[in-house]
Amino acid sequence: MPAEIRKLSDCAEVLPGYSLKTRAEHEPEGTHQVIMAKHIPEDLAYEYSDHHELRITPKGSVENYEVHSGDVLFISRGTRNQAVVVKDVPQKTIASATLYILRVKDGIDPAYLAWTLNQSSMQSQIAQVRTGAGTPIVQRKLIVELEIPVPSLEKQKHIAEIGKLMMQEKSLSQELVELMNLKQSLIGQQLLAQFYEMNQAGEHE
Repeated sequence: MPAEIRKLSDCAEVLPGYSLKTRAEHEPEGTHQVIMAKHIPEDLAYEYSDHHELRITPKGSVENYEVHSGDVLFISRGTRNQAVVVKDVPQKTIASATLYILRVKDGIDPAYLAWTLNQSSMQSQIAQVRTGAGTPIVQRKLIVELEIPVPSLEKQKHIAEIGKLMMQEKSLSQELVELMNLKQSLIGQQLLAQFYEMNQAGEHE
């Protein structure tokens, strides 16, 4: 069965993040954890880490801004419009206004939705609807119109798993390159040190 094409608004409820009136300052006794765009990783999943800790005590009701496992977070501002599926967050965690919360509807796998939004063809469409000269923003009324290919739920999960494995392979490849560069640097330093020692020994003969 071919994939059905649906608007993003038919795949997920797109909710805004909480607007901070001033720069967020960590309050150790704050009631809520805040997720900022800077906390969003390059891969397909977000999982809370202690170095993300940023607690505040928001004013008014913030239930609509709370983030739960299975939500998809999308960076709405700037040019890195990354999407990630939320794996684990503390209770009472809210998203900042730099993020949209995508709460998937029945029949949609959140990991597949995040993977789809991160594909180059979809990112090109997102770039076309960004507005603003200073800090570009993807307006909610425009992103909900994005057309998403929706295969069967089983196939969505299969695609999402392949995407996860590809990201892991990419990460391992980058680590391997870094290790090779470090190895070459160390070998180079050792060779230079030997050359200097040989040169100094020759001068004293």
